[in-house]
Amino acid sequence: MEQYNITGMSCAACSARVEKAVSKVPGVESCSVSLLTNTL
Repeated sequence: MEQYNITGMSCAACSARVEKAVSKVPGVESCSVSLLTNTL
C-alpha cells in the first residue's frame, strides 16, 4: 500500500473528485481519500 499527501482539498466534493479520478488509473485496485489528513 502506498500513501500520498494531497494539498488543496477544502471540501468533501474535492476529496470525492480526487478519489474518483485515481480509481480510474490503470493498476489501482482501491483508493481512499481522507480530507481530515489530506492523504490518499
